Amino acid sequence: MTIEDTEKTVRSFIAIPLEPALKNRLAQLQQQLRAEYPGLKTVTPDNLHLTLHFLGERSQDELAEFGRIMLSVGRKKKSFNVTLEGLGVFPNPRRPRVVWIGLTPPDEVIELYTLLSKELALAGLLPEQKPFRPHLTLGRFKDPRRQAVSLCSILTHDCGSMRIDSMVLFRSRLTAKGAIHTPLVTAELAAVGS
Repeated sequence: MTIEDTEKTVRSFIAIPLEPALKNRLAQLQQQLRAEYPGLKTVTPDNLHLTLHFLGERSQDELAEFGRIMLSVGRKKKSFNVTLEGLGVFPNPRRPRVVWIGLTPPDEVIELYTLLSKELALAGLLPEQKPFRPHLTLGRFKDPRRQAVSLCSILTHDCGSMRIDSMVLFRSRLTAKGAIHTPLVTAELAAVGS
């Protein structure tokens, strides 16, 4: 892990990365959504990921400890497959802020999240207040008051399957052109059959 010594804290999160082919399929879906909803600002395809934990501003020592925890959890959890399908919005269709695509089945992702959460809590990271709902954020509405969304035409959109075989601790730098995510630690999940 290399973080410039001049930085006391680093904005960071733990996520599951996506393969380039899947990012391309999701970019096509985002294009379709933008055509239907011009007020939707989509996530840059390179920044698409499945967030497990947003860590906020953390010290280098904390990040090193979180990296060790991720490696330990990765050895305990076997890799698995999920399908990306089913669009939704947060908090509701009348005032949508976030458009997302779900993962089926969610059980294995929730199990990974729970294992990781327990270990991070032992290291002093407060648990998330909201229940974990595995999803990929595709975009956000700048002004949710002006939107009422009906995703019926593409509600069951299927973007194919993905193999979840690693998780990454990312540094996130906010810039005028958007967030820049830099991987700091990658934890591979155990191979199936090991």
